[in-house]
Amino acid sequence: WVVRLYYSFQDRDSLYFVMDYIPGGDMMSLLIRMGVFPEPLARFYVAELTLAIESVHKMGFIHRDIKPDNILIDLDGHIKLTDFGLCTGFRWTHNSKYYQKGSHVRQDSMEPSDFWDDVSNCRCGDRLMTLEQHANRLHQRCLAHSLVGTPNYIAPEVLLRKGYTQLCDWWSVGVILFEMLVGQPPFLASTPTETQIKVINWESTLQVPPQVKLSPEAVDIIGHLCCSAEDRLGANGAGEIKAHPFFAEVDFSSNLRQQLAPYRPKIAHPMDTSNFDPVEEEGGTGAWSDSGDSTRALDVLCSPHGKHPEHAFYEFTFRRFFDDNGCPFRYPKPLEAHELSPGFSGAASLGPEVEDKKGL
Repeated sequence: WVVRLYYSFQDRDSLYFVMDYIPGGDMMSLLIRMGVFPEPLARFYVAELTLAIESVHKMGFIHRDIKPDNILIDLDGHIKLTDFGLCTGFRWTHNSKYYQKGSHVRQDSMEPSDFWDDVSNCRCGDRLMTLEQHANRLHQRCLAHSLVGTPNYIAPEVLLRKGYTQLCDWWSVGVILFEMLVGQPPFLASTPTETQIKVINWESTLQVPPQVKLSPEAVDIIGHLCCSAEDRLGANGAGEIKAHPFFAEVDFSSNLRQQLAPYRPKIAHPMDTSNFDPVEEEGGTGAWSDSGDSTRALDVLCSPHGKHPEHAFYEFTFRRFFDDNGCPFRYPKPLEAHELSPGFSGAASLGPEVEDKKGL
């Protein structure tokens, strides 16, 4: 259920991850194309998402950034959870403050700080200004230094700094299910600040639009996920969620990944990236340019005495030696086009297109 990491390593300028390539795009892209999911499709994805989060929790971690952008769709239409940049097991190596003393802190999206409310504290320059100065989404770059993304999916106890547990991930699941069935997040607002206010006041702001016809089971599970932490499903494990009537038609005892997915992405070739949004390189020169960016990044990593600390990214370098069963890991050969699926050839579709909503 989790995107596999094969290697991670670093040099003096950059950090590198070698991971599985999941060609089907992310859930947000699919939501944008379809608008609203039929309830059976939403049930399928949320059932798999429940299993994915359960696997993370069993390993002793909280993902803390569950959102459609971080749910990838694989070749066969099943999901993979990705982006563990904010995941924590409450270890000292997971505390970003340890690594960024004196630098421009990349604030944890689950722990927004008042520090960023003061424009004088922002050293982003003209390209990265504080959130309040930009209502236009195109200019919300500084958001990455404060909330690190939209607060639409953040649980209220996190925003209120009351302390939180793995239950904050289940709140996010409720928000995602709402978005799948309604067509927009439940706390959507014109600014992230207004969204936070709506999330904190969820008892009065969480409402299903009257024109949207949802099953009683769907409304009920959303209400039992988007609620106070004390009353939220999942306090005693994912079994509480899987036992909800909304999943009455889902056999969690079987291997869901072996079942035929209701939607399979179109993949033209092994390196096809058409299911992802295009990424434009700034200035056409890539992430690093000759303007001194690399030197400035190195300065951030250097100690006051000008020495590069050996523990700048402690425990970052990694190589996978064992598979999930503890056996020596055998690195797979590159996927060939003829191995994609039986009868695959050229740019043929691997399944029903997104527009074929009746078959979902």
